[in-house]
Formats: sequence, structure tokens, C-alpha cells
Amino acid sequence: KVKYEGESEGIFVFADREQLILVFNNLLKNALQAIPSTREGEIEIRIEAGEKQVRIFIKDNGKGISDDVKEKLFTPNFTTKSTGMGLGLSISRNIIRMAGGDITFETTLNVGTEFKVILPRIG
Repeated sequence: KVKYEGESEGIFVFADREQLILVFNNLLKNALQAIPSTREGEIEIRIEAGEKQVRIFIKDNGKGISDDVKEKLFTPNFTTKSTGMGLGLSISRNIIRMAGGDITFETTLNVGTEFKVILPRIG
């Protein structure tokens, strides 16, 4: 299940469209892959548009991220998966930071993870 909450039009941020598509595709793919096959997947996407910033939240009900992995998560070539090169989150963080934003996460083991992307708003 995918749940969306927030405005659907009129939100503009200072970032490259194609690069943002890469970032959000990566976050959504990671969210899907984090959900165990024994659990009905739920992904929540929420946008909060402030006067100067836009905050985008992507939350899953996956397995969460263990403490020993948290600090390495944005490190190039680090992965917890059997496939992939471990570049997605590192590249995503660079894209968001180059746009003047930030990306963080909160996680609880066996409950899920929520990524928060903050970008400067324009318009």
C-alpha cells in the first residue's frame, strides 16, 4: 500500500528535476526492499511545504536499520544487500546537499524507517 499526504501542485524547489527523480526512485526502491516478504508492505509519502523549505518524508514498515549500520548508510560502496554497488544513498545525499538541502533518517528495528529530505523552496 502507498499512502500520500500533502499538496499535489504548486511546490517548487531549487534542485534538478532529473536528479530528484533519481533520489526519490532510490528511496522508494530501498523502502520496498526493506519490507520482509512476510509483511504487507506500507509506504507513506508526506510533503510539508513551508515558506522557505519543503520537507519530503518517505516511511516504510520494513525491518529497520541496525545500530552498526546507521553510521555507514551514506558511505559510498556500503550496502546491506546481496546485489548493488552501495552507491544509491551516497549519490542521493550528494544530490540533495548540492541543492542546498539535507537528508536524514529515523529508524526502529522491526518497525521501519523514515527518510526526510529537506530542500530550499522557491516560488
